[in-house]
Formats: sequence, C-alpha cells, structure tokens
Amino acid sequence: MKDIKTTMSLLSPFHFFLFQERCEKCNQSYDDNYEKWCKKCQIKYFKENFTNWTSGNEKIDEFIQGKQLNINNYKDIIFEWIPYDKFIDIKEIGKYDSATIHLAKWNGPLLWVSFNKEYKRILHSCQVILKCLYTSYNNTNEFLNEIYEAHKHLPIYGISQNLVTKNYFMVLDIHYLDYCMKCDKLYIDKWCKKCQINNFKENFASWTSGNENVDKFIQEIQLNINNHKDIIFEWIPYNQFDNIKEIGKHDFATIYSAKWKDGPLSWYSDYKIYEKRYYSYKEVVLKCLHNSITNEFLNEIYREDKHSPIYGMSRNPDTKDYIIVLDIEYYCVECGKLYTDCYKKWCKQCQVNNFRGRFSNWTSGNEKVDKFIQEKQLNINNHKDIIFKWIPYSQLNNIKEIGKYDFITIYSAEWKDGPLSWCSDYKKYEKKFDYSYEEVVLKCLHISYNNITNEFLNEIYEAHKHLPIYGMSQNPDTKDYIMVLDITYDVKSLCIKCCKLYTDGYQKWCKQCQINNLKENFVNWTSENERINEFIQRMQLNINNCEDIIFEWIPYSQFYNVKEIGKYDFATIYSAEWKDGPLYWHNLNKEYTRNSYERVVLECLHISHNSITDEFLNEIYEANKRHSKLMYGISQNQNTEQYMLVFNREYSVSNNKYMEYFKKYCLVCCKLYTNIQHKWCKLCKTNSLEKNFVNWTSGNENIDNFIQTMQLKNCDYNNILFEWIPYDQFKNVKEIDRGGFSIVYSAKWKDGPICYNQNERKNLNRSVALKSLNDSSNIGDEFLKEVQNYSIEMNHTSKSSNILKIYGMSRNPKTKDYIMVLEYVNGGNIDKYWIKKNYKSFNWKNKIITLYDIIKGLKEIHQKNIIHCDFHTGNILYDPSHNKVYISDMGLCKEVNNTVKTNIYGVMPYVAPELLRGKPSTQAADIYSFGMIMYFIATGRQPFENRAYDHHLALDICNGIRPKINEPEAPKCYIDLMKRCWDSNPDKRPNAIDLEKEIKPYKYEIESKFKEAEKYRNTNDDNLSATHSQSYLYFSLSSKIPIYNKEDNEANYDNMSDSLEICKI
Repeated sequence: MKDIKTTMSLLSPFHFFLFQERCEKCNQSYDDNYEKWCKKCQIKYFKENFTNWTSGNEKIDEFIQGKQLNINNYKDIIFEWIPYDKFIDIKEIGKYDSATIHLAKWNGPLLWVSFNKEYKRILHSCQVILKCLYTSYNNTNEFLNEIYEAHKHLPIYGISQNLVTKNYFMVLDIHYLDYCMKCDKLYIDKWCKKCQINNFKENFASWTSGNENVDKFIQEIQLNINNHKDIIFEWIPYNQFDNIKEIGKHDFATIYSAKWKDGPLSWYSDYKIYEKRYYSYKEVVLKCLHNSITNEFLNEIYREDKHSPIYGMSRNPDTKDYIIVLDIEYYCVECGKLYTDCYKKWCKQCQVNNFRGRFSNWTSGNEKVDKFIQEKQLNINNHKDIIFKWIPYSQLNNIKEIGKYDFITIYSAEWKDGPLSWCSDYKKYEKKFDYSYEEVVLKCLHISYNNITNEFLNEIYEAHKHLPIYGMSQNPDTKDYIMVLDITYDVKSLCIKCCKLYTDGYQKWCKQCQINNLKENFVNWTSENERINEFIQRMQLNINNCEDIIFEWIPYSQFYNVKEIGKYDFATIYSAEWKDGPLYWHNLNKEYTRNSYERVVLECLHISHNSITDEFLNEIYEANKRHSKLMYGISQNQNTEQYMLVFNREYSVSNNKYMEYFKKYCLVCCKLYTNIQHKWCKLCKTNSLEKNFVNWTSGNENIDNFIQTMQLKNCDYNNILFEWIPYDQFKNVKEIDRGGFSIVYSAKWKDGPICYNQNERKNLNRSVALKSLNDSSNIGDEFLKEVQNYSIEMNHTSKSSNILKIYGMSRNPKTKDYIMVLEYVNGGNIDKYWIKKNYKSFNWKNKIITLYDIIKGLKEIHQKNIIHCDFHTGNILYDPSHNKVYISDMGLCKEVNNTVKTNIYGVMPYVAPELLRGKPSTQAADIYSFGMIMYFIATGRQPFENRAYDHHLALDICNGIRPKINEPEAPKCYIDLMKRCWDSNPDKRPNAIDLEKEIKPYKYEIESKFKEAEKYRNTNDDNLSATHSQSYLYFSLSSKIPIYNKEDNEANYDNMSDSLEICKI
C-alpha cells in the first residue's frame, strides 16, 4: 500500500487523468474515452455470448459471429440473429419476383449506453423492414453473399427466419423504404434508374418497328433516361392514331394533327410503374418525313428533341413514310411549324402572313406612309410587340390640346378600337379592352401631306425602338400627320421635343435637349478669352441631371454689395449679390429659370489673366466634378483683370473645399507646384536664377557658363545652390592641410549657403573648407565637367548622406588660384582623428560603425553612376560632434589644368593594379581602395607603411602583393571580405550594395565575432609602427606599367622609374 501511495503521489494530474481513462476490465486505454467503450472487451463479450443463441444453420451462425467480431466503434450496428417471434404487426407492403417486403414492429437493436458501460435495447418499439428472399432456405451461400454486399451500404440489423415457410429474412432499418426494393439502391420519387433501364431492356422483345436501325435507335434513347420526368421515347403503331388531318406541307415533310389512343407513358410513384392512365386520346402532331431511314433522318429527330417533346416514332403502312410523333402544344396548327413562342402559342410566320393578307383592307392615302407601316408590321418578332397601324382619325374622340412647341402640338385623346393584343387562348390578335376606349397621346407634326419625307419616317422608326407608338393618323382638315402614343409613357417619361425618355422623368428633364439648348446659346456670351470660353463650354456640356449647376461666364457688372471677407496667399475672398442669379430647373415650365439677387462668394485669384493655363483649368474642372453643387462659374474684375470663381452661399472661407486644389498652383506662373507641400515652383525658381545671372560674374566666361549650368540643372527643392562666391565673403581663413595639387583652408563664410527652397540666407558665418587648387589660373574643362557631374548628383541637403557637399567656387585675388568651397568637417580625416589622436578609443564597435558609414557613402556615389577615383583615408573625414563620417574629393584630386587622360593620380597602396597598368578607372577600382581602407581600420596602419611608394611597390601590387594581416588582429569573416575587395581580378570584387549588406550585421555581432580581435587590440594598441619616410606619397603616373614577373630582367625592372613622377603631400 505504501508503494502504491508513493507512486500515486508522484503522478501529475495529467497522469492521473490517463489512469482514470483506462478500461476497468482489461486496464487498457478505451478506444473511445468519452463513451467508455473498449473494443477488445466488447469482442470478448460477444464471443462469450455465442452459446446463448443459434439460427439452427451453422453457416449463418458463422456469418453473424464474423459480423459481430468486426465492430470498430460504439456506433456500429450489432448484427444479430433475431427470432421471428420478436416481430409483431407484420404487414406485406410489396411483392417482387425474388422477394416479398414486409413492415413490422420490433423491440429494437442493441445500442451502447456509456453510463452503464453495456449494450441495451432502449427503443422498446420501432418499425423495421423484413425482406423475405424466396430461395434463401435452399441456397444459403447466395443469400449470405447478398447480405454481405447489401450491408456495405444498407442499415441491416440482422437475420431472421419464418418458422412456417422456412424462408430467411433480412431485417432492415425503416429508411430502407428510400431504397429500391429490387436492387437496394437509393432512389428519388420511388424511381430507380437502373431497374427501369432493366425493365426497358426486358421489354425490347415485346415490340419492333420492323427496321433494325430504328429499333436500335429507339432502344438507345430509352436506355438514356435520367429521371422519372423524362419522356419515354416509343415505337407507336400507326393504328394508335385517330382523326388524322393534314395541317401543313413542306419540301421534305407533311404535318398532321391526330389523336393518340393510349397516349404517352407517365411514371406513377404510388405503384412504382409507368402507365398511360391520364393521357388517353392525347392530341399530337405527326411529322411525316418523305424519305427513307438515314442518319440524316435520325439527326432530324435529335434536332426536334432540343425544341419540343418527342413521344416517339411511327410509320404509315400505306406510304411507308416514317413519322415523328410530337406534342401538339408546341406546334402551330396552321403551318405545322414549331411556335415562335410555344408558351403563348404564337407563330411569327403565320402572323406576318396574316398582316400581309390584310394590307388591301386599309390605306393612309400616301404610298410612302403605307410602305412604312407595312414594313413595321412585317418586322414583328414576338407576341409582345405593338402592332403598328394606320389609325383613321375618326377613331379618335375627346381630343384635347395639352402642349404646343415650334413644330409640334400635343393632344390627349380616346381611341375607340384601341391597340391589338395577342390572345393565346384563341390564337389571334384581339382588342385590348372590350369595355372602354384606350387613352392615348397624339403628337401632331405640322408637316403637310406633300412634305412627308424619308427623314421624318426614319425619326418615327427610331422613336419606335424605345417608345410605345401605336401607329399613325392624319387630321383630315389640317392634313398634319399624327403619331399615336401610349399615354402612360408619354406624360410621365417622354420628352416632347425629341420623343425619347426623359433622363429624369419626375422632373421632366431631358439631358440631350438641354445640351442642345446650351450649345445654341454659346454665341450669346463670351469671356473674350478663348481658353476660358472652351473651358466653360466643356463644363456646361458635362451636365448629367437637372440638379447640376449650370456653370456660366458671369459678367462682373452682375455683382453688387461686394465686400472683402478674407485674404490668403493665393486669393482674396468677397461676399456679393448676383443680380440675375443662377439657373435652376423648373419642371412645370420644363425650362431653366433664374433665382434673382442670390448671395454668392467670390474668390479672386492672385494670378494674372495671362497666366491661366489648361492645367490650371483642368484642376478647376476636376474640383467641380467632386463638389458640383458649389461653383456657379467664372467672372473677371475689369479693373484688376483678375479672374474670380463664383460660389454659392454654402461656400465656407474657413473650410473651403476648393482651396486644397488651388493651393497646388504657383501664384506666379499658375502651374502645379513642383513641391506642393512647400509651395515651391521649379519653373519660377529657374526663371529667377536666369534673371540673376547679370548680377554676378567670376571674370571667366567658361566658369560663368559652368556655374549657370550647375544652377539650372541642379534646381531641386532639397538641393544647395552652387554659387560664385566673392573671396571677400570669407574671414578667419586658416591653412589646415596641404597636398600635391591643393591647399585646404578653414574659413567663415559671412552670408553662408542657400538652398533652392529658401528665399533668403539663414546660415550666416557658416564654417566652410576652402580647397585652393594650385596653378589653376587656366582651369581645364575636364575638371569642371567632373565637378559638375559630382555636384548635380550629390549636392542635396539630406542629413543622412555621407557625402561632403560643395557650396560653390571662388578665387584668391592674390594668387589667382581657383577655390572649391566645401562643407567643413572639424575632425579632419580618420587617419589624423582616430590614429594620431584617439586610437585607444577606436575600438571595434567604433571601427565597424565608421566602416559602415564609409560603405554607405560609397554605395550612394556608385548608385549615381559616379566613380570616386581617389578613395583613401585622407579623403574620409570625421565629424566628432555628430559622430559621422563623410567622403570628400570625388574626381577632384587631379591637376586642374591637366588635360591628358592617361595620367593616373592617387595614393599608391589605394590604387587598383589595373589602373597602374593604364586601364580606365571603374567602380571596381573604388572597391579595391575600400579593401585597403578596411585594412587601415582593422590595423591602424597604412598599407605598405614601411615601403616607399615607388616603381618597385607598383610592380609588386600588380603582381598580387598585398599587406599582411592575420587572426586574431581581425576576425576571419572580416579578413575574407577585405581580401575579396582587393582581388586582382576586378570582376571578382563585390559591389557596394552587397558590401553594405555584409557589413551591416557586423554592428550587431561585436561580442561574438570581434571579441578576440578586441582583446588583441587592447594588448597591442601601442604597436603602431612609424611610417616609412617616403611612404605616404601622392604620385602621378604618366604612362602605364607593363606586367613584370620575378623572372624578368632586373635592369628592365629598374628602368620603370622613368615613368613615375613622385611628389610628397
């Protein structure tokens, strides 16, 4: 007990839960935990119970036992031997060739009760089906096979046996009644497709047409039935037809009506059979085909079957002609053809013939009108079409005038006979109403008898497509022709002028007619500006409904009591009263009228009359589409010549829906702002710069043209204006660096730079760097071109950029040297700041941040398709106040007066070997230089620090010699990336974008990847060796270096010195 308690105490609630879900009898997990049902135990129970029952037949006992032992879950039906005395109220409900079906009551099957954990009979009394198989006693195997197959899809409770007849029963669920008693398949409406097809097959021997092809054809159709509603296609003996009458004759067939004695087969679900009970002496159509049985004939039957029901085929024994038997409901008894509309029993051809036969019964007295009406009658297509008629004037009573226009008078009237309407019961046209006259509208056209034209008749023809026109008449006194129309459509929905439906029937407003009126009125007004006239006309022609405001040209003299109520940059707002007022639609008068002395708001735009552009007018057009209920039109103050937009009283100065549109436009040129948010117009800024060209000069026409080009090309909201800056603008000029081609000074710029987006200078006394270019009095075009490319692409004001900005140019009046004015960075280059001053704090975290800023700047340069050309640590500047790195001097390191393109400049260790061989500079060469910068940042040493920058070093670089570096001075990932950058093959070097992606993760991996390197730095931070006295040289190579291997003659190797010109920075 102690051991059990200890074990139980160690069990978690989860273990305890599993313990509880085990079968109490076998201690195994339940197959169904929720129902507490154990398959193993239930099978054991059934086995133990086998001795408690028997059918008296060993085979049946084994079959039932096998079914019981195959249960899989508690829902399975327990197949049983059920003694016959367990059934009560047994009634026969069906009898077939091989089986009899009974209905009975039973105390129900075994059901699993989870509460008691056992099977019980809980239904007490339920209805079941007993299917008695006649041969079951003598043929047990066949009987059991049938049960086995049926049990796959039928709910079978078990087997029983009638003790008197000895026949065995299948005991089935009551839902078996939804199954076919013959084949045990589920059926609908007690109709089983499989069994009916078998019945048809069995019946094939009981009939024949006498023609094997016809028999096969009929049999095939019968075997293709799909449901109980399908017509059973039959061979019908000719003697089944009575009262045969010819009703039509065609080229290949004669049509008869007849009565079919037996009539067609219909399915009766109560008896589960086909019978002819209700359709005796059914009227049918016989289509007698004058040809022999051919494929074409049989195809004709298929075609007919698509349009109407076909009952079958027959044959005239005298003529030997085959006959198709059809439903008379679908065929015209006059012509024998299929009705155009079977439901309404309307035949187009017969009705057309009827109208044609009655043409002689009427006349208008005008041949053109007669032909027109006849054509309309012959063009009917269905029973709903109005029969267009000539209506004698004497047929019209109570004629009253209800409207008058230029060439038209409208009357109401009563038409005695009224229009014709199709009656399907009598298969003919009759008067629509027998008990009263038809109310109509008469549209009297003031056209004389002699002036009737094709154009007039065409107008009626077109109107008849969408209007209910009953016909035509003529006033015998005035000789005016009359259109007779339906009164309901005309009064409520028909425009009297154009005979088309009103666009707005309730308001009696016709879009087309109003547009025509506006067009005709164009000559009655003008703004005296063709562009504005066209704009207003376009606005007017775009009306869509009667509520749309008619946009107008409104003379300024129409306004009085004009008062200013608000003023803004782009407009001044006034209130006023408009004498005539805007146009409003008056539905009773069916015309526009004005609302006099309406208060309006005038928005006076601060733009000249010459500045109105199509773009600006289109913006007004789009704005008015969105807020069409606000704007009345345009006016112009004749004194100021300023245009005004006229709004209705709902206009709000504080929340003007139109302001958002007009704020987008420049007040000077009326074009869309280049930068809408800041109201900046590039066109106007460019014009302002061009006007200012006369106010400054460098004294050098080439430089003036250069700066002017720079200013116009680089004109963008965010860019800094490149300027000519007089030298006297600089103060506190101090030298801070000196090189082979330039001297760099720091200075204060009194006025400071200005951006294109500024109207005045705001950076007074700005610190700048002045790069004085040695011997630059004859500055070259090539140099200026490179400055231009760099400045145009890179000289924006983005604070995130790592590129040094150029502000402009100046000239020292004493030395005559030209000066590049650059952004000032007070930390100097990274060599001086980090190595010479702050190396101890230059840990790997700062190294990676610095390296990442450098590669970001280089990526920015390369994405602008620019090559730096002189990428080394001296051109990478550090700003300690913002902890930021800048790249400077792109393409500016060359001699400014040099025009020889073959010369190479730079700090030798940073120059790619392909450049030393005379190849042109590429972005891949900048990547090589970046690899050397990676070396410098990792070690704190210049590449090849202990060597002179001479022809020997140049040849070694070309032959693949690189600076030495190993772990742990830098991690392997860093060294591998660096070596890829300085690969001798430019194509194998990574690009700046890929480098940025690879270096960025380093910032977050300092602790893992750079831990050993940081330890090494801390223990070796004072091992920075002195640089060779001739090492840090800035050189110019005037001719390319050939490739030499170590085996080459040393004399040739030494002769290379003639190609190098060495100068120290």
